[in-house]
Amino acid sequence: MIHRLCAGVNCKSTGSSSNCWLSNGSPYAGKKVSKLDCLLLSKWGSSRKGCLIRYDFLLSGNPGLGCRKCYLVFSNPRRRVHLLPFASSDDSVTTNGSLQTSTGTGLEKMRVKLNRSLEDEEFCEGLVQALYDAARVYELAIKEHKSFSRMSWFSTAWLGVDQNAWVKALSCQAAVYSLLHAASEISSQSDGRDRNVNIFVQRSLLRLSSPLESLIREKLSAKHPEAYEWFWSEQVPAVVTSFVDKLQGDGRFSVATALSGKNVGVSSGSDISLLLLALTCISAIAKLGPSKVSCSQFFSMITEITGSLMDMLVGLIPVSQAYNSIKNIGLHREFLVHFGPRASSCRAKEKWGSEEVVFWVNLAQRQLQQAIDKEKIWSRLTTSESIEVLEKDLAVFGFFIALGRSTRSFLLTNGFETLDDPIEDFIRYLIGGSILYYPQLSSISSYQFYVEVVCEELDWLPFYPGITSVSKQSHMHRNKQEGPPNPDAVPQAFDACSHWIQSFIKYSTWPESPSNVKAAEFLSTGHKKLMECMEELGMISLGKNIDAIVKKDEVSDN
Repeated sequence: MIHRLCAGVNCKSTGSSSNCWLSNGSPYAGKKVSKLDCLLLSKWGSSRKGCLIRYDFLLSGNPGLGCRKCYLVFSNPRRRVHLLPFASSDDSVTTNGSLQTSTGTGLEKMRVKLNRSLEDEEFCEGLVQALYDAARVYELAIKEHKSFSRMSWFSTAWLGVDQNAWVKALSCQAAVYSLLHAASEISSQSDGRDRNVNIFVQRSLLRLSSPLESLIREKLSAKHPEAYEWFWSEQVPAVVTSFVDKLQGDGRFSVATALSGKNVGVSSGSDISLLLLALTCISAIAKLGPSKVSCSQFFSMITEITGSLMDMLVGLIPVSQAYNSIKNIGLHREFLVHFGPRASSCRAKEKWGSEEVVFWVNLAQRQLQQAIDKEKIWSRLTTSESIEVLEKDLAVFGFFIALGRSTRSFLLTNGFETLDDPIEDFIRYLIGGSILYYPQLSSISSYQFYVEVVCEELDWLPFYPGITSVSKQSHMHRNKQEGPPNPDAVPQAFDACSHWIQSFIKYSTWPESPSNVKAAEFLSTGHKKLMECMEELGMISLGKNIDAIVKKDEVSDN
């Protein structure tokens, strides 16, 4: 049975007009009560389950109507439901028949939770949780501030509009700002604060936090100006200090704050530690996502700043070591996309040496093998080879499928709408050579799925400058260059193909295995076809130069 609302219920007066639905003496008070009564009856009057709606009217000696937050519970005690989407036990809500007053304990509990999340063993995941907890600390602090004007809960419950949604968005932005500010503060506090890396990290983080700070200041000034000074002078420093204490206390970043400035080895270690600290903070923030942070300018800058920090890190340690460190903090994909062009151009950069070529070859092969295993492509083949052999073979073949498709697109964009037979035959071998060794891939569905998997997995590796990801080429219009074909395009294509074929022959450990007869034969035949193609086109001098480079590498390896 529904108990209808009545204005004659005796309640204690709060003496506050901020919580009133209508101001005392309003001529519309009676109409509002009548409309509310009808709304409640139309909402639940036909329900088969009895409901009890308890609503306390606040009388202050006037006929005016004020209201306090209410709750609705079903009469079945085992299925008690609280219909307050934006209320909690901290909001003076009547729960189980007793009034829960707001004493600030909710805010204190969240501060304790924030400290605990900063102590998690999994540092990066703990940092993500700490951001959520810090946002909640800010939200509760703002809502519990004495000057905060509480909107009537009816505007939310009945109309579906949360007038205080801005608080949640601002709180998340403030949490992100606090973490960046904490990392920047650490870079300025260390003994090496005047060194290049410290200055670079500090400026990068301050630049990244700048749009957040502007957004927070603008929103707070417009929505809650009374709390502006209090927020920046009390709340922000407290949360920043929590982050600083955690970051300084973690062993992985302790070197960044304990630099003597005299030992070169320690200085280098401090630089590495500081860069990883900044990247770890960015990784945690990125996991929140754009929808949580709600600052488009911030996310338009994050890719550039992350890339510049990774560039500086690779300038201090080998790329393979940097990859492992960055992968561990959750920026694996960002690393690949940023350094993909470097992987493609490393053949022209002798200063990087053969060790980096080895890294990229093995990384690409490992990535493909994992993708092939995940999609169970080997299950489409019935052969005598083991699953491991199939996965490694398909990884090698898959790499050159992507290379062949990208080479064709590169030549097309440079004006070669049709290719001479030697070039066409060579590219066809790269793209379809796997079928010669595993005929069951000739099934259209199997082959298309295989190509899709390998090209998507290598979308971070641009084999040629200006050529989009091979995984997207089939979905995009290919623009043919106007005018005659570019004569320099063919030598560039042969140079790239020769580099990758010989790199796999020299540096991939898999073709050396006795079990890998098919992949080794595929690479050997591919190299032979390339040399024959170049000779037939009168480009033998280029082939001699490539052979000379290979011999030079062999001498340097020895």
